[in-house]
Amino acid sequence: MKRNTKMCRNGWGKNASRMNMLLAIAIAGVATASTVHAQVRTKRPDRGTYRSPEMETLPLDTVELEPPTPMQDTENASTNLRRVAHENVQLRSLSSMTPLVDDANDDAIADSDQDRHGVPVSYESYEVIQDDGQIIYDEGYAHYGGEYCDDAGCDSMGGACGWANSKIRLSRCDWFGSLELLTMFRNGDRLPELVTTGPAEATADAQVLAGGETLLKDITVGGRLTLGTWLDDSQCRSLVFRGWGAAEESYHFSRDQTQTSILGRPFFDVTDGETPGDNVQIIASPGRANGSINVDATSNVFGGDVSVRQYLYGAYGGTVDVLYGYQYMRLNEDLRIGSSTVSLDDDFAPVGTIIASRDAFEAENDFHGGQLGIATKYREGCWSFSGLAKAGFGSLRRTATRTGATVTSNGGISATSDQGLLVRNTNSGKTTDHTFGWVPELDFTIGYQRFPSYELTVGYHIIAMTDALQTSGTIDPNLATNLADNPTGTQSPSPDLRFDTFYVQGIHFGIQYVY
Repeated sequence: MKRNTKMCRNGWGKNASRMNMLLAIAIAGVATASTVHAQVRTKRPDRGTYRSPEMETLPLDTVELEPPTPMQDTENASTNLRRVAHENVQLRSLSSMTPLVDDANDDAIADSDQDRHGVPVSYESYEVIQDDGQIIYDEGYAHYGGEYCDDAGCDSMGGACGWANSKIRLSRCDWFGSLELLTMFRNGDRLPELVTTGPAEATADAQVLAGGETLLKDITVGGRLTLGTWLDDSQCRSLVFRGWGAAEESYHFSRDQTQTSILGRPFFDVTDGETPGDNVQIIASPGRANGSINVDATSNVFGGDVSVRQYLYGAYGGTVDVLYGYQYMRLNEDLRIGSSTVSLDDDFAPVGTIIASRDAFEAENDFHGGQLGIATKYREGCWSFSGLAKAGFGSLRRTATRTGATVTSNGGISATSDQGLLVRNTNSGKTTDHTFGWVPELDFTIGYQRFPSYELTVGYHIIAMTDALQTSGTIDPNLATNLADNPTGTQSPSPDLRFDTFYVQGIHFGIQYVY
């Protein structure tokens, strides 16, 4: 997308026959000047009367002029000419054209027509220009009722920027877009200690195997699609649609007694009738139990917006637009912990008893609101520099879903409970709230127009969501648990939720259609 863009090609001729005529006139002028110089008497001291020099005029028709070389048609051309991307444009010889001269810019127009919307369209012819032995192709221009559209983009040729004449236009010259590959880094989520190994009864000496660090922060790929259209003849106002998303980021941990002989799940025991303190749910321990445990976590984020961009200021090859519109963003994360243990000792549980436990946490964030910001663009030759700074503001809905389950079986008899270790009656179920949130975004892009109508881009972007709910915010921060079926003392795990700012950032590479 750009305004007042110069073509990124070497080429200066518009009409080969006109250049030949100018060359002929120049030759005639030089020949005449040489004759005049021969007729002029040089100044030297004399005592005679001054006489003005006599000049002999050389008739113009005595100078041989080289006739202009007509341009070849596409059928007989020896060079590989490309057509202007308009169906009703026909490549023709410049010498066979009847030019229509525009007094304002002295351009020769080859054809005149209307597009399917009734907008007057004029087409200029093909040209081949030789410069230092190199052939340069100029496919021509399409003149759309007040603006020129060439392979480098839609160039507004004037018109005041106002607030009238806004409509969605279907003309090809009014649309632009880009497709970008995103490399994205999340800020991650710091989870508590979930799996440990070490002396089963001495949690202070335990080694953390899963959790206790920030997870879900590795690089993922993503994509962003931008599609826009001009809303006025002067290209001062546009409607822009954007959609983006990142591939799912995941974490997986799995271990059993063959890999690590001692496995446990740490928690802070506040069970009724017990002295509060650190404790461990045994998953595997030599001579007592065999077992395995799995920890899985995922994170998904995507969003989109629709904005109207209005020209605000322009100078020195750059423009500043103000933008306003609608913003959407969604963040989903989940954490699942599952274990299975077989008792080998009656002291632990009746021999042969199988205990399967599961805890699941889900966090959903949906943002809907308005947005306000600025977009800038600067072009220098084939290079462009653009920036975006905006903030979304509106309603943020946060939903936490926590479920637990324990299945105990022995001798073909099973008992099922809807409580796990970290999800109990005190915090299980779904909780939803609404708050006012912000979604700020920054983007900086450098582009190079390597191909006609297309621009290669690279840049940096960051987008954030304030007061977001992540899975760590759904877990009791102390891992406190009251294992009583109907606790009368401390009501733990706590159902409270905690919120923090989430953001994703990275580098993007893309290709932009700038017609």
